[in-house]
Amino acid sequence: MTGRNNPTAARRDDDDRRQGTISSARFNLLSSMVGGGSLSLPLAFRQTGNMFMAPLLLIITSIVAQQSIYFLIKAGIYSTERQSADGGIITDTNNYTSNKKGTASYEIMASKAFGSKARVLSSYLVSACCFFGTVGYAVLLRDMLEPLVDSLVPPPEGTGGGPTLARNIAMLTVILLVSPLCSMKNLTALKNVGAASMAAVLTVGLCVTYRSLECQLGFARDDNASSDNNEGRESSMQAFPSSMKMLLDAVPLFISSYICHFNVLPIHNELRCPTSDRVRLWVRTSMWPATLFYYVIGLTGSLYAKCTPTGEIQGNILLDFDEDDPLLLLGRMCLAITITLAFPMLVIPARDILIRAVTGSRFGRRFISKAMHQSSDAADTIFSDDEIPNNGLTEIDFEPMEVAVAAAQHLEEPLMAMENRSIAGTHPDNESDEFDENRFTAADGDSTDNRLLRIVAALLVFWSAALLACSVSSIDVVWDLLGSSFSIMMAFIIPCGSFLVLASRKRFFNQVSDGGASFRKWMLSRSKAWIMVAVFFPLMIISTANAVYNSFFSTNG
Repeated sequence: MTGRNNPTAARRDDDDRRQGTISSARFNLLSSMVGGGSLSLPLAFRQTGNMFMAPLLLIITSIVAQQSIYFLIKAGIYSTERQSADGGIITDTNNYTSNKKGTASYEIMASKAFGSKARVLSSYLVSACCFFGTVGYAVLLRDMLEPLVDSLVPPPEGTGGGPTLARNIAMLTVILLVSPLCSMKNLTALKNVGAASMAAVLTVGLCVTYRSLECQLGFARDDNASSDNNEGRESSMQAFPSSMKMLLDAVPLFISSYICHFNVLPIHNELRCPTSDRVRLWVRTSMWPATLFYYVIGLTGSLYAKCTPTGEIQGNILLDFDEDDPLLLLGRMCLAITITLAFPMLVIPARDILIRAVTGSRFGRRFISKAMHQSSDAADTIFSDDEIPNNGLTEIDFEPMEVAVAAAQHLEEPLMAMENRSIAGTHPDNESDEFDENRFTAADGDSTDNRLLRIVAALLVFWSAALLACSVSSIDVVWDLLGSSFSIMMAFIIPCGSFLVLASRKRFFNQVSDGGASFRKWMLSRSKAWIMVAVFFPLMIISTANAVYNSFFSTNG
């Protein structure tokens, strides 16, 4: 049975095509980025100066985060190229016309740039960020459900906040309900989930903004806005941080609000026709609306300090409202919805890394091969010779960011296009042995087609994080360390460093000619990447030291 007449093969062919739109990509990126962390921005605005320095830092962080995403996509594209023995580039020309789904991944990119050890390190890094992010969101979900659960099952006297049996059961029940979403094959299928998540978090922002404006106009529900606080209305408005320590405490909060890089390459792999203009449109229309939302909730939330008993803002702005405030209850429930719908965005990247690690092992490949041979349809689909285009050159799927026209001899690189790419005369016999690692890329893609494997891996990641969250009373320590170290390395240092190394190889193999606009843009991109590495590497060290001090040595921590 040939692949053309096999319904299973036709279905697999549809699954292997890019199906993501700019709209679905935007919602998935926003869902990965905007969530419970935005409730810490009022504190960051308060610490750094909500009238000038905080908005400036927010805009700078947004611009730098956009640039790091571009570098990440570029490096992902470079990592899926192969070089032939004569120095040419081997690509799968079918991808230009078939719109075949991409295969770029974070760990493959790091491996191509820095070696096999970097693949292991980057896998652990992304998995740790996603895993502990899931733990943190589970704890936050339990906290948001706390008033509702305590009204139904009163906790033991003197319990206070933290885990109880009833609270943990409520949290695990919600996690059980959302678990099926974590077994989805790709992120495009979650576009409606992303839209619902954004609607919920927008409602939370509106609740905070309304209460803050009510406070500023003198209509506060509470007597907390006494004359002691009213006389210092100007004190809630400041242009600069009161100390360098305040600035260091706030910077990781700004950075963590833009962390979505673990899902950038998976989303891009599914984006239809990923031209330079479409990628720019996708990223810009995701980042700038998020920045506007962050500015509104950060500014209005920081101004609410006027109506708090202490005149200060907590790390979660919702905790500064009265527990019997009906608007607060609405905000809590909407945040619980946002957190719940964001779980798949955190679990799926870690799940896929786990699957790739298992299938990349000798035992995993043997297991997958045996499972595939149990079905004749699957065997026909995967192993049929007429299913393998271009004489087997589908082991690595090249990711064009700029789609070539038929008459083009080469492509300029305004952003992510590959230039001077000759594919004529390439043949499997010319492949260099040093790229043998790429042969597992296609197998990585096939491994996620195994539904049972996806379910087992998703449950393992999700529920191990959930069970850990049941015993965690506060995630502040882990949250601070992740935001100041792992996130900076994953979102800025590794993407920029990978781009620098892989772009240098393009130069070495004469894919960037001297002089001309292409060369100048290539040099400008490298200069930007070097500046970001030079800034973020010491910032990561300083922020990590500051987080460790706050967590273990500060008398106020």
